[in-house]
Amino acid sequence: MTGKNKNRDQAPDQEQKNPVRYALPVKRPLGTILVDGKFIKPETLDAALDQQKQTRDLLGNILVNMGMLDPADLNAALMVQRDFSTIEDAINAAAGVRMMLGELLLASSRITRDQIEKALEEQKRTGEKIGEILVRLGLFSSTEMDIALSFQSRQNAGYASCLSLGELLIAAGYITHDDLEDALERQKGSNKKLGEILVDAGRCKPHHVEHGLRMQKQLVAAALIAALSLAPVKEAVSSVNPSSTAMTTNIKVTATVLARASMHVLRQPNEIVVTDADIKRGYLDISAGSLVEIKNNSRAGVDLTFETHGLPFSEVLVSGFGREVALGPNGGIITHQLLGANIIAFSYRFVFDRNSRAGTYAWPLVLSVSPVE
Repeated sequence: MTGKNKNRDQAPDQEQKNPVRYALPVKRPLGTILVDGKFIKPETLDAALDQQKQTRDLLGNILVNMGMLDPADLNAALMVQRDFSTIEDAINAAAGVRMMLGELLLASSRITRDQIEKALEEQKRTGEKIGEILVRLGLFSSTEMDIALSFQSRQNAGYASCLSLGELLIAAGYITHDDLEDALERQKGSNKKLGEILVDAGRCKPHHVEHGLRMQKQLVAAALIAALSLAPVKEAVSSVNPSSTAMTTNIKVTATVLARASMHVLRQPNEIVVTDADIKRGYLDISAGSLVEIKNNSRAGVDLTFETHGLPFSEVLVSGFGREVALGPNGGIITHQLLGANIIAFSYRFVFDRNSRAGTYAWPLVLSVSPVE
């Protein structure tokens, strides 16, 4: 990293010409997003996970029932969960007012204010960019700094984002898609902010907009943390003097292998189209809707969690483990004996309720997997 003329703590005027691009199929757990965004505390998550082992209920439902999570916050986190699975997607989620680099890095919880202030003092002495100093001090790798700068460049730059205020207000149930489209049309040629237009039009209340902006700030921090956590890690290689005398001995080593499970979605639609004929029939069949690869080293099996959002239905029938399982409108957990690497196709029958309407919806199921311990 070179150059001493421009302070990286100032927002760049335009997006970098060569944005960071990575693709790692790592699903971001809901609990991690909620902790990263400071919606809940780590100890609250631990308590909810302990309760989940007993009740087999969905984590989000447990946190809401505990009174520790607002349902609107849960819906927003579920909506963006799929967008935090790769570095590139997490960077593309950047939204809100463009932050100074130092403040952005503070939001990532990877650095303290004292460290930022020391870096700024160093900048006065050397004239280096703040990002270069933080890398030189070993607080960030050069790759992590590039990720942070790419993230910063997309804030308030007019790019589509799952964390835009309008999308979050929809996820929270405060406005509809039609409300948002109408407000965006009204905003053209106006100096008013989107929230002002929605309130003036009677589409939502001022406290709804305030809540949406608060959710945006928290989820932006969670998105940056996700992007940084997925950065490649370089391992230090220690040198060995081949002329040194080697000494060997027999050492008995015992180790406990931790139970691990992972899932990679190979194919799944982004949207689901419900027709009037489907509503009249009462259900919609989706054959092989999700093709996933599940890896698991626990002989006790895996818990596959189905979380729902968007499309209203009374139940969904899931088949794919050699049997059919009925899940309610809030989803559920399916436990199955599965060991090693397996590719599975899940088919679904969505049974509609009286609130179901024809239309195009975002894919209504979010899948995650964990080992049975």
